[in-house]
Amino acid sequence: MKLRFSPLQVFKSSKTPAGLYARQKWLGESATRQWKNDFQETVTKLMADQASDGSWQQSEVETIARLFGLHLTVREASAQIEAALKWLFGKIDLQSAKNQFDAKENIIKETPEGLPFICSRRGMFLMGAILFLASIFNRHDDPFVLDRYSWLSSVGIRNKGIWIDPASSHNVFRALVVHPIYSKDPATSLFVEYLADIQTESGDWGDYLPFYQIMNALAHLNFPLADNQLEKAFARLVKTQNEDGSWADTGSEWNTFLAVHALKNKGLYY
Repeated sequence: MKLRFSPLQVFKSSKTPAGLYARQKWLGESATRQWKNDFQETVTKLMADQASDGSWQQSEVETIARLFGLHLTVREASAQIEAALKWLFGKIDLQSAKNQFDAKENIIKETPEGLPFICSRRGMFLMGAILFLASIFNRHDDPFVLDRYSWLSSVGIRNKGIWIDPASSHNVFRALVVHPIYSKDPATSLFVEYLADIQTESGDWGDYLPFYQIMNALAHLNFPLADNQLEKAFARLVKTQNEDGSWADTGSEWNTFLAVHALKNKGLYY
């Protein structure tokens, strides 16, 4: 696949977790003194001010954001990361999640830029984000984690690939696609089918689902129906790329990261 412009320039000198990942993995800077200094500076900030209970600011969203940043930088779990995961596990009680199907007002209304999750019903936001983090930090076979995945699967199958609403479903889908077993689950397939039904001719999925995030999530899968949607999405990328190589008018670094990551997952950008 040929892009009109190199998409990597937006990451030059970036100190965000996504920018550091791009500089390390895609720009080959990990041996340079500047990258090492920037890496240490960012990781120190991410680790700073963790509370004794493992959280940051006793906030689920802030703790999720710190852990995702650490996933893009240090990659491997540590004692601090394990403590944060343990604290977060206490926030995904199944009964509370079940109550979300009746709750109308309990919404996560704001999240930091640079997370692969979107504002949605609180229970599904936390369930999706925390299970995602558990999986990427190698806790995917923990009985506690598997129990929650099993429940999500049963709900998704019963509701034909939808967990309450499209935004909540997106957050659950992010957790499913990174799990070695549940990435192949019938519930995952059902949401991919739902996405196929709503994808537009221009390659996006309408106004309520974020284009770059959905594309990135689909690129984790090896489903023919996912690949069919990605073909349209990648064609859209070629048409909408900015002259500086980035994508989108706002949040361009993060959206460009999601786009390049998706292309690389599918072997279409080297």
